[in-house]
Amino acid sequence: MYDPHLETFIKVADSGSFLKASEKLYVSANAVTKQINLLEDRLGVKLFRRSTQGLVLTEAGKLIYTEAKKLIRHTNRVLQKAKELDWPQEYVIHVGVSLMNPANILLEQWHKASELHPNIQLEIVPFEDTIPAFNEVLDNLGRKIDLISCPYQTTYWGERYRSFHLRDLPICAAFSKIHRLAGRKNLTVEDLHGETLLLTKRGLSAYMDPIRDELEQHHPEIRLKGVEYVDIDLFNQIVRGNEIILSAECWANVHPLLETVPIEWSYTLPYGLIYANDPPREVLQFIMAIGQVEE
Repeated sequence: MYDPHLETFIKVADSGSFLKASEKLYVSANAVTKQINLLEDRLGVKLFRRSTQGLVLTEAGKLIYTEAKKLIRHTNRVLQKAKELDWPQEYVIHVGVSLMNPANILLEQWHKASELHPNIQLEIVPFEDTIPAFNEVLDNLGRKIDLISCPYQTTYWGERYRSFHLRDLPICAAFSKIHRLAGRKNLTVEDLHGETLLLTKRGLSAYMDPIRDELEQHHPEIRLKGVEYVDIDLFNQIVRGNEIILSAECWANVHPLLETVPIEWSYTLPYGLIYANDPPREVLQFIMAIGQVEE
C-alpha cells in the first residue's frame, strides 16, 4: 500500500549512512544505495545530501521522512483491521447441560464441525433439573447460557426461545429394570395393554396429543396418566412404582435404574437447540456450523 523503499529510506535517515542501514536491513550497502536512488527518481526530489557527519536529510527529505512514518503507521493499522475483518474472531459458546439435557447429540455433531471452525470454543455450563432452574435459564438465554440441546416442541415453556431442529428422536417406553417388560429389544402397543402409561397432558405438546388420541380410541386397555413435566423426580417415581412413561430416546441413559425400549410406531419428538429470541451473531454462526454437518 506504500512504496517499500520508504522503509529503507527511514532506516538510512535514522542511521545516517548507507552502510549502517545495510547492516540493520541485512542487505549490502550497494543495494541500499540503489533503493534510495530509485525512490528519489520516483519522487522527483533529492532526499539526502552528504556532509562531514554523513548523510543529512534535505528539506524535502525531512518532510517525506515525517509523512512516511505516518503513512506506514496508518497502513499497518488498516492492514490489521482488514485482517481482523477477514479472520474469524475467537469466541465461546456456552452450552447449558443438566442430567435431563446431556447435550450428547450436539457434541457429536460439533466434533464433526469443529475442525472447520477452530475459532469457536464450547464451554459447558451446568444447571439444575428443576422447573424454577429451567425457567431461569429460559429467561436469561444469551447471558450465562447461550443454548441448550434438548427435545423442544412443547407449549409448557411458552414462547421465550427460538429453536433449531437437529433430528427426530423415536418416542420410547421407559420403565424399571425389574418391570415385566424389562429385557425386551422393542415393544408393540399391545405389549402396553394393562399398564399405566404416563405422557404429557393434553395441550402441552403437539407431538404427544396424537399419541393420546390413538391410544384413547384404539387401545382403551392402556390406562393413561397425564404429567406436566418430565424430570429426574418423575423418573425416580417410575423406578419405585410399576408405571411406564413415554420418553425421548436422548434420555435412555439418564437414570441407571430405568430401561428405555423402542416402540413399534412412527411417533417421534423433535430434538434440537433452543436459544434466545434475539441471539448474538456468534450464536447464529455456531448454529449454522452445526446445521451444515451431515448425520
